[in-house]
Amino acid sequence: MDSLTQFTLGAVIGVATLGRRIGPRKAALTGGIVATVPDLDVFLPASDPIDAFVNHRGWSHSLITLSIAAPVLGEGVRRLFAGLKDAPRWAPMGAVWLMLTTHALLDAMTVYGTKLFWPLLDYPFGLGSMFIIDPLYTIPLLVVTVWALFSGSLGPRLHKAATLGLVLSTVYAGWSAVGQQLARDRVVAALEAHDIATDRVLVTPMPFTTVLWRGIAVDGDRYVNVYRSLLDKKDNGIVHVHPRNLGLREMLPDDAPVEDVALFSKGYYALGNGGGDLLVKDLRMGVTPNFVFTFKIAEIRNAVVNMVTPVKLERTNEEGGLEWLWARTFDETVPRIEGSLHQSLSAN
Repeated sequence: MDSLTQFTLGAVIGVATLGRRIGPRKAALTGGIVATVPDLDVFLPASDPIDAFVNHRGWSHSLITLSIAAPVLGEGVRRLFAGLKDAPRWAPMGAVWLMLTTHALLDAMTVYGTKLFWPLLDYPFGLGSMFIIDPLYTIPLLVVTVWALFSGSLGPRLHKAATLGLVLSTVYAGWSAVGQQLARDRVVAALEAHDIATDRVLVTPMPFTTVLWRGIAVDGDRYVNVYRSLLDKKDNGIVHVHPRNLGLREMLPDDAPVEDVALFSKGYYALGNGGGDLLVKDLRMGVTPNFVFTFKIAEIRNAVVNMVTPVKLERTNEEGGLEWLWARTFDETVPRIEGSLHQSLSAN
């Protein structure tokens, strides 16, 4: 999730667990700062952008690593504030553990991939039921955080608000998993209406919502996008078919960068040849033709392929943008254009 959401989640946990002993302002700041610690891995050196991409949310987001770090940071917090001197050691340690582990668990609700059980398991978990920024999740936490930052003491109303904020955000996260399954059923129905294989389907929310969803089906050397709203009435719908260009891998003298993205994306990737630049794209984040993680890995000049140090390409502005998202949420007939090299199929 985004840094603001992680800060506010940690802040509200701080208010709920430490607010009575050190005051809501200090508790909110402490919780927010501690909750952002796992993301400090972005400052660690990486050999190239793909290396940074696949190793983010690695050991620093492991529940095992965080559980080991919690007692150390918790003891530091206890010594920092006079109000915690007489508190049992488990109190600040437990609070810090919650601040750290909820960061990793919330990240795992997105599709990016979080290695929750490193080093025992190197698998990047990513439920994909929440978009990286979701106002309905963040706003209750943000309200409580701002309230706490301007409060000198923890009154009963603020304490109840902190508890309620955590309950509401947790319920919303649970709803996102339910909404994802409902959307998946609609996506699968649309794919089956077009006789498209449905054994490899990923469903993720569109930006800022859990009502409009994007389904991605990988079918050999093509991938298919399906956009379904929970408000749609029809079982079928328009599907958008795109090439994956997997044959380009055979041209590469070294396909290690492609393999790294393929493994991290769990197979939801595609290649492209744009102006002589060979690109690898993670299909899970962003929408066609603009994916958040697109990397240039080689140059093709006069039929000669030269590998280059991977370069992350800037995402271009998406045609339609938020206007299309809003319209499509409520109207399943709203069209979408996904570039010139694709098919849009509509079932009868």
